[in-house]
Amino acid sequence: MIVTTRFLSRSAALLYAAWGAFHIYVSWQITMLALDEHGIAQGRLLQLAAYMLSISLFAIVVALWRVAKNDRLGFWLNLAVVGWADAVWVLVVVLPGYVPLVRGLLPPAVFVLAACLSTMAYRRSAR
Repeated sequence: MIVTTRFLSRSAALLYAAWGAFHIYVSWQITMLALDEHGIAQGRLLQLAAYMLSISLFAIVVALWRVAKNDRLGFWLNLAVVGWADAVWVLVVVLPGYVPLVRGLLPPAVFVLAACLSTMAYRRSAR
């Protein structure tokens, strides 16, 4: 079976969208956590939730609008933004051991798979 560029780019877009949907839920969890806090701790957690929501919505929109069409700008935008978000997660939360390793590396694994699929699609169309 020959895997088409269209299949690769759309699969990557769906994975990026799934990553974004999961992180919308994470944003909600952070918001709920913030409600038990007061003062600057509450404000910083709400800020983090807003950042997470923004990155999540960005990833979904770019994925469905541009990555699904194997667009060059969409490829680089999601690669950079989602990659950076997951790199920070791994460095700040996973490596210090605040979450179990398998649970902590699952979202980055979805990103890596989406990045690999979108890279294969992008490279095929560049030929």
